[in-house]
Amino acid sequence: MHEIKAIFSSKKELGLLTILFLMEFTRGAFYLTFLPLYAVNCLGISVAAAGLTVSSHYLVETVFKSAAGWQLDRRGNPVLLSGLVLGMTALLAMKLYPVTAVLIAGSALFGMGASPVWLAVVSGVAPVQFKERAFRMGIVFAVWLIGGGGGPVAINFFIVRDYNLAFWLLIALWGAALVLAAATLPAAGKTGGGPAFSFIKEVSKMARNQAVKKLLLPGMFLQTMAGGLLLPLLPLYAQDKIGLNPNQYALLLLSGGAAAALSFLPMGRLADRIRLKIVLGTGFGMTALSLALFSIACGALSAYLLAALTGFSYSIVLPAWNNLLAKVISPERQATGWGVFATIEGMGIAVGPALGGMIANSLGITAALILSVTVLAAMSCFYFLYPVEKLFA
Repeated sequence: MHEIKAIFSSKKELGLLTILFLMEFTRGAFYLTFLPLYAVNCLGISVAAAGLTVSSHYLVETVFKSAAGWQLDRRGNPVLLSGLVLGMTALLAMKLYPVTAVLIAGSALFGMGASPVWLAVVSGVAPVQFKERAFRMGIVFAVWLIGGGGGPVAINFFIVRDYNLAFWLLIALWGAALVLAAATLPAAGKTGGGPAFSFIKEVSKMARNQAVKKLLLPGMFLQTMAGGLLLPLLPLYAQDKIGLNPNQYALLLLSGGAAAALSFLPMGRLADRIRLKIVLGTGFGMTALSLALFSIACGALSAYLLAALTGFSYSIVLPAWNNLLAKVISPERQATGWGVFATIEGMGIAVGPALGGMIANSLGITAALILSVTVLAAMSCFYFLYPVEKLFA
């Protein structure tokens, strides 16, 4: 409770968390629900073009995260404010000039503008030197998940009334984040580094770290790839193998997300008090088990319970894994370190769906599920057996 009180009493930390919520709510609603429907139903744009628009946003955000972190360490909060201004410009351009080329270019600019937000929040709310940072990361992850999960659901209530109303609402929410950043964040706030700080030298230093080379880089890529394998296949699996209709599938996602959001805080507290290898081994093992059990799910109720178990397992892994990454990040270079790691994780997310689609096309959806379970189970065994602490001594 002490950490929660500390966050709520800090104008900067509370402001950063609110900005994160507004950003994830807005772009989750925009890209996961609003834009595909708006592009096809109102603008007459093809589904393929709408998909390219969504991809351009997340691809550019991933590519620019390392540079965004570097600039945050050098220049501080003005980089975050500039990103929000760029995001607002992109949203207005897409609203006022709704043609395919502008939507794709605007989404790319929107991704560039969003790239510093997560890094600024993690560096400001859960600095690597804090003793209770896993608990604080649990709070960050809960806000991120509630915003990102709530936006795609809530925007439907406005879409059914009027697409223009929904679009202007999203622009207003992004504007609120921009005003909040300008009002609550000090212009000089930064994690360190200074104008002369070299990005190449910092990345080279991280690359020479044995823990990064042997443990963190493979782990980052494999775990995000394992999740990405199932992203394009989960709706089909729920429909064809379990027999869920669209409304039941929405409840499936809601049960998993709610279980994760409710569990992030206690699991963050747990990660601050128990050896990380035990937490990670347990979390990856439970995630593998819950996904494996989906192969024998035979109805909506069992699917909801397994989704909740998967969400709970996910909440065990994330704060602990983030704490492990924090051990190799310099307190003076926090945003840069998080940016580099986020880019690598993004590569796994990018590779996973394509690989999962190819496996499902050749061997069936169940084969992709088996591969994902195998990777996660292998990671669980690795963390239980490998002397992880020795690499961070």
